[in-house]
Amino acid sequence: MLSSRMQKRSFYSVVHKYLEANKRYGWKECLWKLYNPGDIKFGKEVGEDQFGNKYYEDTTELHGQQRWTEYKVKTHDEFGGDQIPPEWHIWMHSLSDAKPGEAGQDPANWPKVPISTTTDAPYTSHVGPTKPFTDNQTTYRSRGYGIDNYKWLKANEPERYYMQPNHPLRARKRPSTIYDEIDYNNPNAPPAHSSEPLMDLSKN
Repeated sequence: MLSSRMQKRSFYSVVHKYLEANKRYGWKECLWKLYNPGDIKFGKEVGEDQFGNKYYEDTTELHGQQRWTEYKVKTHDEFGGDQIPPEWHIWMHSLSDAKPGEAGQDPANWPKVPISTTTDAPYTSHVGPTKPFTDNQTTYRSRGYGIDNYKWLKANEPERYYMQPNHPLRARKRPSTIYDEIDYNNPNAPPAHSSEPLMDLSKN
């Protein structure tokens, strides 16, 4: 159930918002907030970093907009999120409710989660029928005409990666028996040249 404060804030009109802002900050500070941070927000100041940036929190705002900073900028200097110290970055992004200097910021006080040594996706079954430690043949390409490619290919050695039949670069001759055509008039007929109707993927 929404708190009375949140319900009241949700019915503020734009005029009421700026009247409240003028009452709290004055018209000069309101204009500066509209120019620099880009919005006028109401919240509780929770701290200040070593650079003079101030941090605020308003728990009645939507999650993700509850915490913000107002940079110590009174000129036209550039400013950005990289100016926020790491300890305040943790609090700003709701990674922890602990503010700098509190015990929750110390990693020694964080709960220790044991590393799981089990897996539901063993290598032998989760990627299909593969042979372990098999090189990827698509990497066996020459760097240029007549140029070695480190240890994979020597100069003028035939390419090892697979190419479709009738590909212009497919110069090697392969027996036509490695492919089996399916007789659609008799689809249950066994293949003539292999145990499967499709080519074995281990053949290039």
